[in-house]
Amino acid sequence: MDSITQDLEQEIQEAFASRSYPGDDRIVHRQPGCRGFEAEDTWERFRGRDWRQIVAAGRELDLRDDVSFLSPEGFIYYLPAFLELSLDRENPTGPDDSLVSHLWTYSEEIAALLRPKEKRAVVHVLEYLAREYDKHDSGRNDAQTALDHYWAYFTDEELGLGPHAVQE
Repeated sequence: MDSITQDLEQEIQEAFASRSYPGDDRIVHRQPGCRGFEAEDTWERFRGRDWRQIVAAGRELDLRDDVSFLSPEGFIYYLPAFLELSLDRENPTGPDDSLVSHLWTYSEEIAALLRPKEKRAVVHVLEYLAREYDKHDSGRNDAQTALDHYWAYFTDEELGLGPHAVQE
């Protein structure tokens, strides 16, 4: 891991350190007792788990599909885990594409639930991913698209920077 990704991981951890677990019933869109329903599998994987535990699990499990089953509260709570996992460009099951797609599709809803330092961490990870996509000439750069359509337009104050920054 290089110093850039280490710095980003530290920023993510500090930004989301005080975020509280929303509760078992608020993390996934689910239908209790509906066996075989993928949301139930997601709920079982995430229920009661701290987002830091999901980072470790995501290094061994493919969590890409789980992103779409999380409720807004669940997504925000586990967002730091997905952000950290997306920094590992060597992990073939990393959530970067599904994460970036979710951040692009639901940008306003997600941003409304984030504190300034959390928004800042998201922007910095998207900037990193956009540079990585460009380096590897993958054809599509969804991280840059997410930045261009929403995430790059926050003011310094909205990101907790500058003299008139919103206090966190």
